[in-house]
Amino acid sequence: SGAEPEMDDCLETLKDEEEALWENVECNRHMLSRYINPAKLTPYLRQCKVIDEQDEDEVLNSLMLPSKINRAGRLLDILHTKGQRGYVVFLESLEFYYPELYKLVTGKEPTRRFSTIVVEEGHEGLTHFLMNEIIKLQQQVKTKDVQRCELLAKSRQLEDERKQLKLNKIELLTFQERYNKMKEERNNYNDELVKVKDENYNLAMRYAQLSDEKSMAVIRSRDLQLEIDQLKHRLNKVEEECKLERNQSLKLKNDIENRPKKEQVLELERENEMMKTKIQELQSIIQADKRGLPDSDKAILDILEHDRKEALEDRHELVNKIFNLQEEIRHVEDLRDKYLEEKEDLELKCSTLGKDCEMYKHRMNTVMIQLEEVEKERDQAFRSRDEAQTQYSHCLIEKDKYRKQIRELEERNDELRIEVVRKEACIVNLECKLRRLSKDSNFLDQSLPRTLPITVISQAFGNSGPKANGQEADDSSTSEDSPEDNKFFLPDQVRLKRRVNLKGIQISPRAKSPVSMNKTSEFQAVRAQDEDGAEGSTGRTDTSSSVSISNSISSCEVTKIQTLRNRNDSIMSTTPEPPGNDSIVRRCKEDTPHCSLVEEDNDSFGCDALELDDDSHDRHSHGAPSVHSSSSSHQSEGLDAYELEHVNSIFRKFSLERPFRPSVTSVGRIRSSCHTIQRVTLNGDSLNSEITLLGGNDKGSFVSSVKTGSPAEKAGLREGHQILLLEGCIKGENQSVPLDTCTKEEVHWTIQRCSGPVTLQYKSNHEGYRKLLSEMEEGLITSGDSFHIRLNLNISSQLDCCSLSVKCDEIVHILDTMYLGRCEWLCARVDPFTDRDLEMGTIPSYSRAQQLLLVKLQRLMHRGSKDETENSYNTLRALRNTLQPEEPAQQNDPKTSPRLPRASFLLGQILQFVSRSENKYKRMNSNERVRIVTGWPSGLALSSSEGKKQLPDKLEDLDSESEMDKKLSLIPYSLVRPIHCERRRPVLFTPSMLAKPLVQKLLNSGGALEFNICKPDIVTKEEFLRKQRTETVIFSREKNLNTYECIVPANIEAVALKNKHCLLEAGISCTKDLIKAKIYPIVLFIRVSEKNIKRFRKLLPKPETEDEFLRMCRLKEKELEALPCLYASVEAEAWSSIEDLIRTIKERIGEEQRKTVWIDEDQL
Repeated sequence: SGAEPEMDDCLETLKDEEEALWENVECNRHMLSRYINPAKLTPYLRQCKVIDEQDEDEVLNSLMLPSKINRAGRLLDILHTKGQRGYVVFLESLEFYYPELYKLVTGKEPTRRFSTIVVEEGHEGLTHFLMNEIIKLQQQVKTKDVQRCELLAKSRQLEDERKQLKLNKIELLTFQERYNKMKEERNNYNDELVKVKDENYNLAMRYAQLSDEKSMAVIRSRDLQLEIDQLKHRLNKVEEECKLERNQSLKLKNDIENRPKKEQVLELERENEMMKTKIQELQSIIQADKRGLPDSDKAILDILEHDRKEALEDRHELVNKIFNLQEEIRHVEDLRDKYLEEKEDLELKCSTLGKDCEMYKHRMNTVMIQLEEVEKERDQAFRSRDEAQTQYSHCLIEKDKYRKQIRELEERNDELRIEVVRKEACIVNLECKLRRLSKDSNFLDQSLPRTLPITVISQAFGNSGPKANGQEADDSSTSEDSPEDNKFFLPDQVRLKRRVNLKGIQISPRAKSPVSMNKTSEFQAVRAQDEDGAEGSTGRTDTSSSVSISNSISSCEVTKIQTLRNRNDSIMSTTPEPPGNDSIVRRCKEDTPHCSLVEEDNDSFGCDALELDDDSHDRHSHGAPSVHSSSSSHQSEGLDAYELEHVNSIFRKFSLERPFRPSVTSVGRIRSSCHTIQRVTLNGDSLNSEITLLGGNDKGSFVSSVKTGSPAEKAGLREGHQILLLEGCIKGENQSVPLDTCTKEEVHWTIQRCSGPVTLQYKSNHEGYRKLLSEMEEGLITSGDSFHIRLNLNISSQLDCCSLSVKCDEIVHILDTMYLGRCEWLCARVDPFTDRDLEMGTIPSYSRAQQLLLVKLQRLMHRGSKDETENSYNTLRALRNTLQPEEPAQQNDPKTSPRLPRASFLLGQILQFVSRSENKYKRMNSNERVRIVTGWPSGLALSSSEGKKQLPDKLEDLDSESEMDKKLSLIPYSLVRPIHCERRRPVLFTPSMLAKPLVQKLLNSGGALEFNICKPDIVTKEEFLRKQRTETVIFSREKNLNTYECIVPANIEAVALKNKHCLLEAGISCTKDLIKAKIYPIVLFIRVSEKNIKRFRKLLPKPETEDEFLRMCRLKEKELEALPCLYASVEAEAWSSIEDLIRTIKERIGEEQRKTVWIDEDQL
């Protein structure tokens, strides 16, 4: 009997545990039933024998469970009835199929041990179950592959239809544009006619009014003159009478002397008012008594009342008369003294009035004569006006005639344009047919040898080779301009020629405009460029010590190389070429994500749009594969490869002549050492194959290996020698390059391009070499490179083929400029507060980043409005027609080199487009953020739109286009150096119109302990001019006519010595002057947008319209790109009131004070 309670307790305990377990599931029942698919779990549950076939059929096929949530709930209910075993098996199924839900329910990471199925079925059962699941997944993958192929075919068909519809749309838009233009012209002419009629009527009315006003003024003048004469007459009469009365009446004098005073008069008036009040009260009493009297008495009272009123009125009249007489007496008395004083003057004036009268009569006669002459001139002017109106009417008639002719010519032009669009539609249809035929004739691609010349293919295909999207030009171009080295560029050894792409031999339609009439000449230019590139390639092959590829490579080696090439290039290369039969499936699977990426996000080129240089194809078959612009990317951006090739050749003129140099400001520092510097002369053509270098700009360049028996070894070069200087012919010019300050990338680039005898200066530095090797072995460094850069564009690890995603204006520490021998830089993200290296990864090299920046600018050209698109297209056409590809080195004579006006005009147009695009960050994709920094010759740094307008004039100082090519570039990375500022830094606000109210708000909000304003020096004009010559003036303004207020660095430092931030009301244009004075300001940008502009009404110094204020803020925003330091911004969403704004500004100032200051000295 005692064991039974214990058994009951155990059972209750087990039930409680089961209920606790299932209570945890029930807590997450909503999430489980929402995301679980019962069809996935039932096979595993049946395998573990938790549910049977009947349960599975009920869950999956019951008509009472219409939705997936109902079926999942029913499954949970069935498992709940199975107790603890049902709970365990259910968790195992979640662990296998839904690891996130497993973690949600249990709070543990999934281990996937499948203990239950192993116990029930054994390991063979588990394997059988897993194999069944794999087979199901494979069938699903096959089905999806078939669907994907069908969708791709349908996509191609829809793409062709889209192109046809696009052309139809262009044709309709042309008609609509013409119709709107004619309608607008008609409305404008009608408005102009109505306006002219109104103006004519208004002029006539105005003339009539002026005539009436003139006649009225003349009449009024005469009346006033008559009144003046009458008043003068009366005045004389009154004066005489007054004089007579004064002389004869003593009574008047006594009355005047004894008249009551003003106070008495006021007292009498007050008593009069009191009497009136009493009378009114009596009247009210009488009226009240009247009601109780008989009619006879009422009649008598009415008579008496009437008599009283008449007497009262008579009395009032007498009183008023007495009052008026008193007023007149007082007035006369006041005038008496005045008249006595003016008596003598009036007597004199009286004598002169007669003379004045005669004078005015004479003047009136003169005016009448002049008036008659003016009337004659007026009549003559009227006649001249009539003649001018007649002539103007004739001009309008002629103008209408010319407009009619222009309209006819425009209609003719529109008809021609429509015809051109129709022709292009025919060309697109033919291209689609040619593309389908080329797919059917793929066997022809496979049967042609790789070494087949381009000219043979051109002849075989009707001379259509150069029209292959500019690809042959890429394949045959030289690699002399490539900034990478031949490790990732192979030395002058056997080079495998790329097989000619026959799929691309078709005409690519121009996406920006109708078919050009000079397309034949353009293709001929490309063909000429291809032939030049082919000749250059042949020349290099001839100078090489290798034998012909057709005689040296066996069929086995060709097969092996082809396999490796298909494996690498099918993934990374985006240049279209015929694939091998064994890689068609793999290539389709690998290319599909890229296509979908471009289709899903047209704002990003992805990895397919980085390499635009025609010299990058030499790197395709060797080393690390680089990326190129694919035809699909071109089509998605609206540009064909031919246009891109021309744009690339243009921007290549502005690219750097060598890789990025962090030590470009140094002049070859020879590091102090006790070792003697030695010199050796070697052959530069073979120097790259004789020695291998190691190091970088921070550690120096060391010889890591020397080829045995080479001239370099015979000359004495050994491992551990440090190369200091290289002198000789580099890329056709005699140069002296300090290799001890060059990056690893630049050292390889320089040695590859040496020719003829070169002189090396070196020294023995085995200690430094051993230290470099030990640090590399310990993993402290990866090369000898070390410098910091600021990025001027966004780089995405997914889209730009690198491993680190960085944003514009972010600082990174470069650790290796040739990481793993590729055209990539190894870098580390820098902590903004401690300067420590954080996350590491790779970014594109400088040249590839330049191409990325170019791609983003091209995307801006296609994303603007219609006018901007037309302007950018015209700019590209101007670029194409103006700057042709560089000629061979035959124009070294400065007399024959072209002058600069056309290039400067062209560059001005590019910069005008860039300046229009600078302010479109909000409308751009987040991956498109760029900072426009342009490299200029010294003295030509531009930071504002005014400077860009003056650019063509300043560029006239350069002698030739070649000089401009060397000194102009787009800069994706800017070299920066860190500054640690202990003192509190001054603060600049932009937009500057908000500076003054913000400074006042900060000082009034309890910030006097942290902030202060600097007291300006008040000087005269001469002292101010002397200050400008002798020291830096940060800010100045004219206070008075000859007084100026100016702020110099000493004023700001005085505030910093008090451990306070100096709040400046000057604009950000003084930032460079402050940095030159070693004062590093905090630049705070308050972002103003349409959403928050109404919050600034209290801060505006004077009433301005919101549109004008927003325009001024956007103009100020452009100046931020030219700052040599980073700036902090307060976004519109970070604050909701003025108090929040002040608090946010204080927080940002404190945060910026703790950060490291990074200075771009090239922008100073």
